[in-house]
Amino acid sequence: MWLKKSATACLLGGVFVFASLSANAEVFINEIHYDDSTSAGDVGERIEVVATAGEDLSTYKIYLYNGSTSTTYDNDPLGAGSNVTCGSTVKIAVLSYITNGIQNGAPDGIALVNGSGSVVQFLSYEGGMSATDGPATGTSSINIPVSESNSTAAGTSLQLGGTGSGYATFTWNNSATDTFGACNNNQTFNLGPPINVLPAVSSTNPANNGNVLPGTNTFSVNFSENVNLTPTALTMSCSLSGTISLSYASSGSNIAISSTAGLQDGDSCALTVHADQITDADAANPATNTVVNFTVSPPPNTAPTVFSTTPSNNAVGVPAATDIRVVFNENVAVDSESFVLQCSASGLIPLSFNNKRYEMVTGAGRALTLRTFTALQAGETCTLTVIAPGIVDDDGLAMAQNYVGHFTVAGGNVSTYYNRVNTSSPDQLRCSLNTVIRGHTVYPYSGGTTSTWDILEIADEDPNNSGKILDVYRNRSYTKGSSRAGTGSGLTYNREHTWPNSLGFGTTTGNLGLPHAPYTDTHMLYLSDTDYNADRGNDPYANCSMASGCGERATEVNNGNGGGTGVYPGNSNWTNGSSFETWSKRKGDVARAVMYMAIRYEGGTHTVTGQNEPDLELTDNRSLIVGTSSSPAYMGLLTDLLQWHQADPPDAAELARNQVIYSFQGNRNPFIDHPEWATAALFTSSKPASCTLNTASFNSAKKKSPDTVPGKPIRRDH
Repeated sequence: MWLKKSATACLLGGVFVFASLSANAEVFINEIHYDDSTSAGDVGERIEVVATAGEDLSTYKIYLYNGSTSTTYDNDPLGAGSNVTCGSTVKIAVLSYITNGIQNGAPDGIALVNGSGSVVQFLSYEGGMSATDGPATGTSSINIPVSESNSTAAGTSLQLGGTGSGYATFTWNNSATDTFGACNNNQTFNLGPPINVLPAVSSTNPANNGNVLPGTNTFSVNFSENVNLTPTALTMSCSLSGTISLSYASSGSNIAISSTAGLQDGDSCALTVHADQITDADAANPATNTVVNFTVSPPPNTAPTVFSTTPSNNAVGVPAATDIRVVFNENVAVDSESFVLQCSASGLIPLSFNNKRYEMVTGAGRALTLRTFTALQAGETCTLTVIAPGIVDDDGLAMAQNYVGHFTVAGGNVSTYYNRVNTSSPDQLRCSLNTVIRGHTVYPYSGGTTSTWDILEIADEDPNNSGKILDVYRNRSYTKGSSRAGTGSGLTYNREHTWPNSLGFGTTTGNLGLPHAPYTDTHMLYLSDTDYNADRGNDPYANCSMASGCGERATEVNNGNGGGTGVYPGNSNWTNGSSFETWSKRKGDVARAVMYMAIRYEGGTHTVTGQNEPDLELTDNRSLIVGTSSSPAYMGLLTDLLQWHQADPPDAAELARNQVIYSFQGNRNPFIDHPEWATAALFTSSKPASCTLNTASFNSAKKKSPDTVPGKPIRRDH
């Protein structure tokens, strides 16, 4: 290997390592792209790393840090890199990410970590941070003084520029055409003439004074550079087995070694790297032999431990509707008292999985998903306790002590969600609202780990009993799961499409066979008494009186509301087979549900998924409200719906429901958050020639999240 100046190597634990490198022997982050204006998401996100002394970068990793939690959300190894001449010759490796693979916000971070797990560099962008987990734990970042935003052009990047020999001698520059894998714009390395440095052993497996399991027959020696080896350059001898025959490649930097037979239990062995039989490209030898001593014995039985949890300990901004995932370091058995979830406002939360107490989902007994089937309260703190005696491994050994982790539920602040909404005119309000709310996560109607059943049974939960739901029409309290139609007997509940699927989207699958967004959109789905749902049928929502032949569908008394009187309108629903009038406490709820649908679905083909979407419209013209799969498709009656919206404004329960669905789908019903936006002018407006989004405060508010709800079978709709 060639360096600008000599480097000194020393023997440490039988392994040669570099004691120090010259100031010009440096590895650092040289270029990054993490945010741009592409509508489909940030594309071409990459990070470039430079090794000024030509080091092999394949042992290095990039860890990405979430600034809101100060924890890692991704780590990936670099490649070996390629030589590039930018004045002097350096080695450059580039790590590429999927679209939206790198978070952006204020702030997020990047840690460059070497093969020994040490942090070489910890940078952040859009502000400073201190890491609370991963290799950078306890380290404060160095903030990159320039940044990107959602107005940054695609195909650009932040780059170091100037003339110098290391990170401190260059300057970060604003976005310019990216140069990943090549010389940065206006960057010149001035490293001086290289001189030869002796090859050295950088690491071994096993490590010196380490241990391997009986039967082990694979080993490795990693060098600081490519070397050539003679057939006897590597030897192994053991106290019981004697001389071990080894096979390995004759050249390379990472040398894999195999033996014909596995090592014996109780053996003591020595792996010797013979310096005089190893040469680099310049015919130089290592300074001295390397001897690695190790033993052979089975691992001691240790107590199981909690390896990780989701949400992680001290996580903030956790969705109100979330699963709890616990991963152990080995296979375990659990009992019914193994897990306790206690929250500051919600109290003790029962944990379950589809009527079972717990379910192993992956990892052959290492990982469990615990389900709450209830929404936690915004802003509250929760404590998950894993009870040690109830966690037992395959050898009958229990956890040594309880695990206790804490997290904080998202506060539900929606002030930034609508930053792009343009309220300058009804048509601009309509198109900008559509832009904001159309991107959502789609769930299957039934089946899978999470379906619309699961979401609705949280969203429509009986506030007086977390094991039950309140239906939208009868106001009856039903037992979750066991009272579903097709499962229970007697009175049951099913799912009401407030916008009937026959009015615009008659299929459940869509043209691509995907979960059909209108059909499974839980903003417009409600749990309903099965019989009352059938009575409503596909009728539009409209005022209906006894004089017009409407019959009563009375409500039950629950949660301080309901109770039919036989006198119109009372606390009852009314129907005559062509109109359905919802009872007074739910008039606004169903009105805002169908208003949402009319704005969310504006026709055309989705630019990301290619899914055909219907054009849904509200009208007072009954002749237009017919069963059709064509677009536009109509529902009503608009005037009555607006009246219902005004008469029954959003209450605490509807606001909480909106938050629950938001925690799953990632989009909101704007008419619950902003009732003032629901006007006749909005729903009768025409599509503008161009849609202008408000950008005044959006750039500073934009923030991508890592995979927010782990373990859910989802696809991104935007």
